[in-house]
Amino acid sequence: MDDDMHSTRLSPDYVWRQASDQHTLHLGDHPLICIAPVGAGWIVRTMLHVPGIAAKQFAVRSVQSGKGWAVRWTLDRQRLIVRACGREDLAPEVVHASPRRSYAWQLASWTRSAG
Repeated sequence: MDDDMHSTRLSPDYVWRQASDQHTLHLGDHPLICIAPVGAGWIVRTMLHVPGIAAKQFAVRSVQSGKGWAVRWTLDRQRLIVRACGREDLAPEVVHASPRRSYAWQLASWTRSAG
């Protein structure tokens, strides 16, 4: 299977495990997302139930499209996921934006001095 395409963006600590036709993304012993067959397609279901992460369940056409969604979902919530799984060592670095310049013309007229 072509898991390398999806796992390159996640830390190697995230592992896909397959049992029968079901594919589950784990971080350590914590299942995060399950992709299982249903009818002629597949259902993707989030399995990590913690505050700040809404449960999701929807159909996809293939395991690969489900895995692609799972990787994007995990990357978007990585700080919450690693904290919930006790793996804060995997938290991505905080990138601080450069300070934004403010120009006088951007301020509301009522904030400018009248003098």
